[in-house]
Amino acid sequence: MKWIQWLIDNAWTVIIVGTVLAQMLQAVFKKKGGDPTVGEEPPKEYEFEDPELAERTRQIRAEIQRKIEQRTRGQEEAPPLVVEATPPPVIREVVVTRDAEAAGYTRAESQRQAEILEQQAVWAEKLKEAQRLKASIEKRTLFESATADHSNDARTLSRGGLITELRTPEALRRAFVLREVLGPPVALR
Repeated sequence: MKWIQWLIDNAWTVIIVGTVLAQMLQAVFKKKGGDPTVGEEPPKEYEFEDPELAERTRQIRAEIQRKIEQRTRGQEEAPPLVVEATPPPVIREVVVTRDAEAAGYTRAESQRQAEILEQQAVWAEKLKEAQRLKASIEKRTLFESATADHSNDARTLSRGGLITELRTPEALRRAFVLREVLGPPVALR
């Protein structure tokens, strides 16, 4: 009976000691069992039409995940992993055909014609790559313009129009009168 009386008298102390013990046990079990969320792949929230943007996003997520894992292990910062996506080299053979020789071209002329064709093929590939880059840039600018905040632009335009209106003395007088009439009363200023 005495210990029940002691518990009632020291109820706050018992509650504080109990919560501290519960938190310590919870931390020990969490550390022992590990965090189940570590190591999971984040859900695919966004699907990108642009493969470059999707790849860049995937690399950024992997880099962030790697840094989080390093910090939880207590390792020092390692240099970032750089992955460059370079297309495989295009190998072309320059072949001088017998038709070119039969048409009266010398071997040097036919070789020059083959080099010109090869250079044109390289330029065509560069043009296709530039067109793909231009298309991805246009998609990105459309997305950015659709999500941008244009309220600042509207304020700047309206402010500029107001300043040009107040350049004449009559317009300035009219603005002062309107402020007196439509503004707060003198007693509340």
